[in-house]
Amino acid sequence: MSDAHESPNLDELTPEEASRIIHSHRKVRYGTACWPCRQRKVKCDNKAPCENCVKREHPQLCSYKPNRSATGKSGSFSDTASQTKKRPHSPDEPASRSQSNEARESISAYESEPVEITRDFGQNSIPALLREQTAANKPEDVNVIRQDMRSLLGLDNSAPFPLMSGRHLNRLTSDISSELPSDREVMKLFRTYKEIPQPFWGFVIDIDDLESKLMVYLEDRAKNARASTKTTRPVSASWLALLFGVLAVGSQYHDSPYHIRTRDSQNYIQICFHFLRLGNFLLRPNLDSIQAMLMVGFVLLNDMKAEASWALLGLTCRLAQSLGLHRTQHIDARSSPEAVKKEMSRRKLWWTCLWHDTLTSLSFDRMPMTNIPCCPIPMSPTAETEGWAYLEAMYHLNQIISQRLNPDAIAAATYGQILDNCVVVENIRDRLLAQLKSKDACKSALDRLQHFAIRLHTAFIVSVCCRPALLGRGGNKLDATQKKFLADRCKANLTETVRMFLAMHQLSVIPTRSWAFTYHGLSSAVLLGLLGETKADPEVRQLQGDLISALSATAAKEQTSPQPHIQRSDHDIELSGPLSRALTALKNIYDHGSVLRPGVKREGSISGPASGTRTPLQFGSLSSLSNGATHGQIGQNAQAQAAQQELDPHQNAALAMAELQQQQQSVAPGMADFAGGIPEMSAFDPGTYMEPLDLYESIFWESPDPFNTGVDSMNFDFLAHPPPGQPPQQQFYF
Repeated sequence: MSDAHESPNLDELTPEEASRIIHSHRKVRYGTACWPCRQRKVKCDNKAPCENCVKREHPQLCSYKPNRSATGKSGSFSDTASQTKKRPHSPDEPASRSQSNEARESISAYESEPVEITRDFGQNSIPALLREQTAANKPEDVNVIRQDMRSLLGLDNSAPFPLMSGRHLNRLTSDISSELPSDREVMKLFRTYKEIPQPFWGFVIDIDDLESKLMVYLEDRAKNARASTKTTRPVSASWLALLFGVLAVGSQYHDSPYHIRTRDSQNYIQICFHFLRLGNFLLRPNLDSIQAMLMVGFVLLNDMKAEASWALLGLTCRLAQSLGLHRTQHIDARSSPEAVKKEMSRRKLWWTCLWHDTLTSLSFDRMPMTNIPCCPIPMSPTAETEGWAYLEAMYHLNQIISQRLNPDAIAAATYGQILDNCVVVENIRDRLLAQLKSKDACKSALDRLQHFAIRLHTAFIVSVCCRPALLGRGGNKLDATQKKFLADRCKANLTETVRMFLAMHQLSVIPTRSWAFTYHGLSSAVLLGLLGETKADPEVRQLQGDLISALSATAAKEQTSPQPHIQRSDHDIELSGPLSRALTALKNIYDHGSVLRPGVKREGSISGPASGTRTPLQFGSLSSLSNGATHGQIGQNAQAQAAQQELDPHQNAALAMAELQQQQQSVAPGMADFAGGIPEMSAFDPGTYMEPLDLYESIFWESPDPFNTGVDSMNFDFLAHPPPGQPPQQQFYF
């Protein structure tokens, strides 16, 4: 360092050397203002807290120590370490960073997700083979092999979240400060979740542990709002995602107006997903993030976005498989209580994933992706002696659905297999706890609701088992007697499903605010109507009328899905396009005895302008009107033609329409009563020429929209940057 004080040789002095000498003699200035005043570049009175911080209502941020702790500690707000470093301001970014810093302080610091995550590999995988060979020879090299194989297999989880830049994550984090609820709001929604959704779905594996951590988190947050020094114990981003997922689900079942519940649930689920991204859930999943993702899918499902929920469930199950939750880890008497508890938590989480993947896939008649060999069902020590609890019974029911009622198994089921499936499902009712077996044995309102829910689910699944008897086309290997027996059993269980839905509706908002319960109850009522039970059975007609009244009084069907600007409404729920069309069809069947209301065009009666969807109908034999065919002959000819050609409804409709256009010039004189000499397509009830299940599916699941309809097209004319060295105003050449 002595050479810095020697007189330099001016002839040999370079510009770099001169700059070094100048900077070495620069006087270092130490700021005396507090940190917020230094950030705003305003004068500080050096008090604790200063006048500026008091006026701006953040005295807890007034500190005269350099803010260097954020870069050295693990409790930073992002997995990237560069967020606390200075960088040039972008044109659209304000010069002051105080808002972002205040947001981070108000949310409280959280710790980064652990980089070391146990990944599941099969015993025949390359990492497993290398690990075994290395452990036998040099056990200390196991971790080295594991690190080397990560990059080769694409399993390096030290990378940041790949689908959003750190700059955008920080901007979103700064906006969360205005969305944070108060402590009372948090506790109100948490109690709602714990009392209503948790006993029926069990998303949170250990609700008591979450509640105890929540108490500590809220206490620390309240202390930090008044103290100048922060004593917050950091929490992970995945834990915060789990918390906001609980708040989102609690909002959907809270006793608040529809627009408030929908607005709050959307806000909280967006914050939940943001914390999932901050926790890098794709590369570093854990038990908290899996639970949070299940609740995101559940909120989407109840928000009548069943397709989006089903797609997200696939990702959730994949991440659960990557953690090996489906694997069986043997537990014996020598295992510690902590190991036993951890293994039961992993099993519960996997079977919760399987539960929702199976039930949602059943509604769409799709193959569940969790239909694989997996760990045993988590059972309490007293389950075999005292009976199954509600969640344990639902685990067993979904195991039956996954193994016996997937599309491939149903298509190949024989009469004996169908009867066996019905018996296995109904036996679940006999394995329940004593207070859940019968209505008279229930000790509380929760027991009675869970009793009704078990009866509803099992009755609906039995009706699904018997559905092959409702198919008019051959191939299911059932004779007339077998079809009659199974059809009667199917109708009885469909009636039981509607009855249990209304029984739950009398006690709670759970059935109308839950997509699965609403779908089971409404679809059963519609199918009974299509089978002609509305006129044949007075009890069925009474149940359908009560269901229409219950859903019509609560359903807000003016929108296809809640918009960000939720309008005030006296309604309690909203029905999706399929459920809205089903409710309209059920009303028409109940009032007029047909799917379509007489004199009303089809487009306005089922689909409606709000849903934007359509129900495909068959016009297969309407051309026979030109030969003077009667209405009954139309239905018989249409069914015969469909069975002969074995075409789907859309192909039949297209061929029939083409045939009608060719025969417009040869219309019989008896057709003069029709306007323009051509029959009005909407005047014919599709129930006369479509099989019940075909019409049922056409109401609930419309045909796919044409590819690239332009509905989501927007004008994205991004301003291109000029090539290097070319000024922005210069003409571009292409």
